[in-house]
Amino acid sequence: MKRILLSIFAAALTAAWAVPAMAGSVDFSGQYRLRGEFRDNADFDQNTTDTKSNYLQRVRLTANAQATSDTSVKITIQDSRTWGSALTKNGVTSGPKLTDTGDNHLDLHESFVQVKDLFGTPVSVKIGRQQLVYGDQRLIGAFGWHNNARSFDAIKFTYGSEQVDVDAWTSKVRENTTSDNDQDFYGAYATIKAVPNNTLDAYVLYLRDGSTTGFVGNNTTIAGTINKPQDLWTYGLRVKGKWNAVDYTAEFAAQSGTIDTTTNSYDLSGTMFAIKGGYTLPTPIKVRVGAEYDYASGDNNGNDNDMETFTNLFPTNHGHYGYADVQGLRNTSSWSINAKAQVNPQLSLYAAYWNFTLAEEHDNWYGAGDWMSAPTGFRTGNSTNTQDEVASEIDVVATYKYNSAFTAQLGYSLVTTGDYTDSKIAGAGGQAADQDFAYLMLTANF
Repeated sequence: MKRILLSIFAAALTAAWAVPAMAGSVDFSGQYRLRGEFRDNADFDQNTTDTKSNYLQRVRLTANAQATSDTSVKITIQDSRTWGSALTKNGVTSGPKLTDTGDNHLDLHESFVQVKDLFGTPVSVKIGRQQLVYGDQRLIGAFGWHNNARSFDAIKFTYGSEQVDVDAWTSKVRENTTSDNDQDFYGAYATIKAVPNNTLDAYVLYLRDGSTTGFVGNNTTIAGTINKPQDLWTYGLRVKGKWNAVDYTAEFAAQSGTIDTTTNSYDLSGTMFAIKGGYTLPTPIKVRVGAEYDYASGDNNGNDNDMETFTNLFPTNHGHYGYADVQGLRNTSSWSINAKAQVNPQLSLYAAYWNFTLAEEHDNWYGAGDWMSAPTGFRTGNSTNTQDEVASEIDVVATYKYNSAFTAQLGYSLVTTGDYTDSKIAGAGGQAADQDFAYLMLTANF
């Protein structure tokens, strides 16, 4: 059915492109992106063989239709796949296969209608599948680095003025038509623009889950059967500004919530703050030097009913805590020094050093991929751990803009293990070793 619907949609786009007068004002754009990745020693254990390499391809075609002066429709078709993955059909890889015999990777990334100046007011509404992107994307982001990226099925209202912008939305993360097993994400996000050269963001976010499976996880084992909807509230402030050659950003968020079971009631709590700043040197080549510190709470006792690990919701983690994506904004005390040079209009260079430490020794080390710890055992915390030095990372990235449409980016990261990781691997009978990550990404926009 999905193939049929998308084929009909593609045919409609083709017709609109060929006969623009019949389709109204329609603009088309798109993107082709290919990224080759190489990762060596992903589990940091020299005694295992886990070198990985692949090619990730993403293709997007977007249609923006301006139906009237206040009503528009945006639809983005996205095909994302790993080269060679389509040669597997029904789990069988033997014998010759055709290129497209595998699963269908084509889907809708965006599909919404937007109405501005609703009933003559400075309010607009956007209904449908859409990206939600706020602040530095530490809590809500499109996660564009990922081959699939992220979008939400949502209804969002926006109020805009010269002094303040306010968004309020309701979104459906998971739907269950037979029971109250849904997961819903609500939010209100305000950006105050009254202070020159500064913006102040304030937000309230609410995540509700009606399932009987713990919707956020940490080092606490939930006892009993969850018998009430789970909830998590997040309250935050963010300031971003510039003073002469100095730029700065600071963000703070606190959380509260509950998970009730037939035998226990668990209280959710957590805090995070992130501070970063930079100075642009007065040199012929534009050079910015910067520093950053990020903190997210962990849980010092996995045997009580307090779950104190900060949950970073739906973020874009990549690039915030190193390019190798070994660290997320959970149970961490991380700092970085970095520099970026705009060598010429085409070439920019970036380098950073990161240090990752556990905020709480008895909690897990959480990667960038999800709310839980990574599946490798050395990231699982315990009450007897006394080490907190997780790893350090060096990133080097070169971005070359060949022309207005085509960009190439080359990156390399070296992740060196700390005492915590060394002890975990040694305790499992392994031998700790560094991790290498490299990529080449080609992006063409039209």
